[in-house]
Amino acid sequence: MKQNVLVQKVVVGVAALLLVGAVSVQAASAAAQPLVSTGWVEKNLARIKNPKQNEVRLIEVSKQKSYEQGHIPGAVHMQWGAETFDPNTDHMVLTHAQLERIMGGKAAPPEAHIVLYDGDGKHHHVARVYWTLKYWNYDNVSIMDGGKGLWQQQERPLSTASVAVAPQDVQVQYPPNTSVRAMYSPDITHALATGNAVMVDSRHEDFYDGKVYALNKWVRNGHITGAVNVPTMRAMNGDKTYKDRQQLQKLYRQAGVKPDDTVIPYCDTGVLGSHAWFVMHELLGYQNVKMYDGSMREYANRFDTPMEPGIVADGIPTLACGCS
Repeated sequence: MKQNVLVQKVVVGVAALLLVGAVSVQAASAAAQPLVSTGWVEKNLARIKNPKQNEVRLIEVSKQKSYEQGHIPGAVHMQWGAETFDPNTDHMVLTHAQLERIMGGKAAPPEAHIVLYDGDGKHHHVARVYWTLKYWNYDNVSIMDGGKGLWQQQERPLSTASVAVAPQDVQVQYPPNTSVRAMYSPDITHALATGNAVMVDSRHEDFYDGKVYALNKWVRNGHITGAVNVPTMRAMNGDKTYKDRQQLQKLYRQAGVKPDDTVIPYCDTGVLGSHAWFVMHELLGYQNVKMYDGSMREYANRFDTPMEPGIVADGIPTLACGCS
């Protein structure tokens, strides 16, 4: 009899452990995917439109005018520029206090599922915000594939009504996740000295080659010596959705970038570079990718850094950069 009771206790204990394991697996599988579809957002609109819930917070990243002209019902607004960069620097990442204030105003705590979409047709802007949130330890973040442009093409609903979410005291984990951010020192200097990292210039090839030039952005043209060029917007389809995995793999494989490389994407001010980081790290699963948010705005305004060609030549067209 005692033996039967012991057996029953063992069975119950094993069952409990299996149940805990199943719950853990279910919780793990419930982690947010990097991309969600417009259909997923529409299916969750009833929940999104409830300003009192903290489960899913939909955020449009755009200029104020774009948001006011029409946004997805229930979406709060993040103003591109004023709320996406540290205003005391040149396009560098938001500080801990700045992010807590901004996300608190949008009732978007780290425990919520944050879904971002672009409202200006510039998907790389959303990738920069996604990268910023990952840097500040937001685990459950997604981008709505195709942005507001695709949403409108599919004749899904828009609203001009203001969204009255109550500001919250948002607590963001410190320190930041430095595994996703490259700094001039030690990351760039170490890569230049050792060649142990692949630097990826994410801009259009004319900027990489120094054929076009933005004198108001930096004082030398071209690219970081040794960097390969993969224009990151080639990752997008015509409708601003991302290409499939096979096409994305080919894009980087053709440039010699391998999944197990240490990779540092950059651009002008860390916007296109964030887009490249998103493709490689989040969609393709490359583990060792750090985005250099200082990018050319920092690097090319120094005079002790190697560049190709690295000089200002007469007759080079002066254009604005394509990152903002």
